[in-house]
Amino acid sequence: MTGRIPLVLKVALLAGAVALAASGRAAADDISQEALSLRLPAALTRFAPYGDVAGVGGASAGSKWSSSVNPASVAWEPDLRLSVSPQYSNVHFEEHLSLHIAAESLTADLGDCGRIQPALAQVRSTKSTTRQGLDFRLDMDLVQVQWARKVDADTAVGVNFNFTKSRQQYDLGRVAVSDSDSETYGWRLGVLRRLCDDLGGGRVLGGVVFDYAFSPSRTTMYDFLGLGTGDQRIKDTAHQFVLRPGVSWEYKKDSAVYADYLFGSFHDDTGRLRVHRFMVGVDHEVVEGLFARGGVTMDTHGNTAWACGVGIYPCDRVAIDLAYQDNMFPELEVEFGRSRTLTVSVSFSF
Repeated sequence: MTGRIPLVLKVALLAGAVALAASGRAAADDISQEALSLRLPAALTRFAPYGDVAGVGGASAGSKWSSSVNPASVAWEPDLRLSVSPQYSNVHFEEHLSLHIAAESLTADLGDCGRIQPALAQVRSTKSTTRQGLDFRLDMDLVQVQWARKVDADTAVGVNFNFTKSRQQYDLGRVAVSDSDSETYGWRLGVLRRLCDDLGGGRVLGGVVFDYAFSPSRTTMYDFLGLGTGDQRIKDTAHQFVLRPGVSWEYKKDSAVYADYLFGSFHDDTGRLRVHRFMVGVDHEVVEGLFARGGVTMDTHGNTAWACGVGIYPCDRVAIDLAYQDNMFPELEVEFGRSRTLTVSVSFSF
């Protein structure tokens, strides 16, 4: 085991250097000029509710664990029958906005019909004043269902349907400035495949995830200055496409290096935003039942975020994962400043 650790670090550093070189070429591209209606969904593609994924910076498209962003991973591990997992994250911004995110999931084996994983999430924000002087609040509720099945010993496929209902409010003191209600309907397809079993003595998995979502919204702009123009009501529909390939190299049992690339396109009536993002992370078992994690996320807008975490597995049926992320949501920095994220998730298997 000790002979493999330097190779792990070399792979992680090499992948990080490639990502850094790519991110530096477009640092002058100022994402803050885009509308929040585009930047918010782009930021949400960074979020990882499970502590093991958050601790490696989000890279998980090629992961074998059911916490992965890839729905196909739900069917990968052969000994999973039934598990329940509560998760909690707190995202705190410099301008004192806090997002409290609670989530709950259940994974069940359906035999020859594959596996199913329903999940719920609730997002509640504190009321915070943006750097532009407006008070802001955000509430979101999500429900999703994932299904996956292994089609052969080396390949799994999965699908995900998700629905989100959200409300945003802007106020100036006690005066309402605007509010917006939206519903988001999303679909996700994923494939996970074993690529080889003997790369440096370890196994390599490759995965690819494709997302599409559309979000009809209704925004009311209030005549809060009393100009006599009346309230204005605006309807719009946003669309997003995300393609995310990734690989994992399991250099020893349950210890792995992860690397993802993400391309996202977001557009509505205000314009279009494209993002290119690179994620690299390491999940290493220090001693039996204790894992140390770290990761870096970079994009071509010049933003860099880092993450770390630990996993504690006191027995085969219980998992506790903790993670910290620094500046993981730079798309929201223009309004709320830099962010710090704490995530804890617990899983019970039966």
